[in-house]
Amino acid sequence: MKRLVAAVSLAVPLLALAAEYESTLLVQTGKLRESDLIVRTISDLESNKICLAFYVRTQGTSSMITCYDSRGSFRTNINQVGFFKEDKLVVRKIKDFDNDVSCLVAYVSTPGTAPSIACYRSVKPADDAIVRGGHLREGDLEIHRIVDADSRETCLIGYVSTGGISPSLTCYESRGTPDEGGMKQTSSLREGDLVVRKVVDQQNQKTCLISYVSTEGTSPHFHCFDEPITGAAPAAPPPAAR
Repeated sequence: MKRLVAAVSLAVPLLALAAEYESTLLVQTGKLRESDLIVRTISDLESNKICLAFYVRTQGTSSMITCYDSRGSFRTNINQVGFFKEDKLVVRKIKDFDNDVSCLVAYVSTPGTAPSIACYRSVKPADDAIVRGGHLREGDLEIHRIVDADSRETCLIGYVSTGGISPSLTCYESRGTPDEGGMKQTSSLREGDLVVRKVVDQQNQKTCLISYVSTEGTSPHFHCFDEPITGAAPAAPPPAAR
């Protein structure tokens, strides 16, 4: 009995030194750098998700992240397939070929910016180029309409021309052919520091309210909805079934 007690007494310190087992279910599985934009691929093995984290290599930046379902192998093949730049605005189209997901990333090349992202399924392996389908400047607000023909998506990108700015991005289904024009402000409101502008995209039968505050470091916010617009171009017929 004394020998058993002694053996147990000797084993207790060894058990106390044993490290706790930890499993790693969140891992970085890829990285893409395009100029000042960094995209890191994070795999969540427990939730079967692939996540893309975007950030800009400038002082005072913030990151954005989005996730989508993995197809089982957690394989990704991410590259930049489209690019647009005008003045301070930079727009990049990033595509995951293994999972058929495309993302538009918009940011402004100034300190303190943060990217705005919108991801959607790629419809077909076609021309991945993005084109500008309209531009509107109202006071200190800039709005660009970007068309992604590959996925039949139209995206509005807005930013305010003050310091420390970040753009906002919203996307919806394209209804017409990509061309310049057909976007205009129909009303506006200013109360104190708050500015609200009403903009219509005639080509896609969309009305958007854009709100922001007229101070340095502000970012606009979009709220868009369907609304029949008189004189708008007729909608394109849906693609034929395959």
